[in-house]
Amino acid sequence: MINPARVAVLVETSRGHGRQIIDGVARYAAEKGPWSIRLEPRNLQDPPPRWLTGWDGDGIIVRCESATMARAVLATGLPVIDVRGSVPDTGIPLVGVDNDSIADAAFDHFQERGFRHLAWCDFVGRKRLWIDQRRGRLARRTADAAISFATFPVRRRARHGAWSPREMTDLKDWLAGLPRPVGILASDDEQAHTVLNAARQLPLRVPDDVAVLGIDNDEIFCRASNPPLSSVDVNAVAVGYQAAAMLAQRMRGGRVPARTYLPPRGVVTRPSTDIVAVESPDAAAALRYIREHACRPIDAPHVAGYLSISRSTLDRTLQTAIGQSATAAIMQVRLAQVKADLANTDLPLTAIASRAGFASAQHLANLFRERIGTTPGRYRHEMRH
Repeated sequence: MINPARVAVLVETSRGHGRQIIDGVARYAAEKGPWSIRLEPRNLQDPPPRWLTGWDGDGIIVRCESATMARAVLATGLPVIDVRGSVPDTGIPLVGVDNDSIADAAFDHFQERGFRHLAWCDFVGRKRLWIDQRRGRLARRTADAAISFATFPVRRRARHGAWSPREMTDLKDWLAGLPRPVGILASDDEQAHTVLNAARQLPLRVPDDVAVLGIDNDEIFCRASNPPLSSVDVNAVAVGYQAAAMLAQRMRGGRVPARTYLPPRGVVTRPSTDIVAVESPDAAAALRYIREHACRPIDAPHVAGYLSISRSTLDRTLQTAIGQSATAAIMQVRLAQVKADLANTDLPLTAIASRAGFASAQHLANLFRERIGTTPGRYRHEMRH
């Protein structure tokens, strides 16, 4: 009988993101094991467990939030994989989410719905690399598209937790001063939930005045929000699975990349962002028609005919409203469908191409590689593992 590898998983169980990572580790262990996983209730900021010193294990997967934790896991002399990346220059291989791609998914989601005003909100109040990357990427995308962009002027906070009346007043004052309609991306679902509550207290209409999008797709916060919260699914399960695969490689004496970043699965749309936010009735009607029919397939002349306007008028209308032509808007919807099918189904590429309105699997494969930068097969592998 093979002795199971003894693996410590020092990942928070208190948040949805951490639990999804643990799920990915458990899936790998079930498929490739046997592993004996040491897991206990944790918060992200908890110190290293006392039992770690002298622990007779084979490897560690850790969400490394502090230099103290980094020193503790390195002191064991065991193979380690980090799934956080908050502490620079540790020398620990990292498996994480692709923050630029997360911001891109959020931007595309809002752009498809016609938003010309976007905003970013986080309440951490201290420097965080992942926050800076997401906010910075969103700022660049909005600047390139000539879309207005605002950020919440967060005060430095001593802790992440309950909000004081002054802090809630600051948030509501900021929300009240934003142009409308505005799409707001919050740094995670917990903070998006707070934004939704503040918006409704003003009151602002959600999503008509303020559309709110979170990050992580934490089912608890998304479903407990009113209205239910749309969120970017960052594919944390795949992060856990890939981290486990890399730890297995290291436990066998192999080498692994220093940094591995996985793209998100996409946006899970719920009522908090389910709106077409453009003033032009023709643009709104065109976008609704494209969202409902893009995969049939249709082309720009179909949309123009539906609206009884010329193709040139349609493109001018959409260019003014969302900064895209009708053809580009149709392709964006089709590629979103392809990504969803690759991530969530086992359908062959021929069926996926047909469902998304492409003439052939080869045409889709060539265009997907050109637009997304990878093959459909590789994308599916990254999403599923």
